[in-house]
Amino acid sequence: MFNKLKNNKSSALYVAMVSPNTKVIGDIHCDGEIQIDGVVCGNLEVEHLVIGEQGAIEGNIKATQVHVKGTVNGCITAQQVCLEPSAKVHGDIIHDTLSIEAGAHIEGQLTHKTDLSNVTSIDKQEKA
Repeated sequence: MFNKLKNNKSSALYVAMVSPNTKVIGDIHCDGEIQIDGVVCGNLEVEHLVIGEQGAIEGNIKATQVHVKGTVNGCITAQQVCLEPSAKVHGDIIHDTLSIEAGAHIEGQLTHKTDLSNVTSIDKQEKA
């Protein structure tokens, strides 16, 4: 009935989608890539998230990569965040890498993630 994948690497080729004119109510967990062109009312925990120009998220996002062209009403926590000119984010963004193109709209606090294992306190530096 369904074609079975011969290796797990092929599964990275598939992208889950929420199409336009579709509304999902509830949390979404995805180990791969998902593109939102409709509306999601719930939290997302994904590897790679693309929010299309017509896409809207009403909830918090945790991801490795987030590419926003649409609207987010909630907090984004990700290693890489890219905001296109059409992006509208109403919430805080916690990131390692942040790219904001001219025209993107943000209402919230921007916070750079800090890996505490790479930080040496001033007290320890002075003693060394």
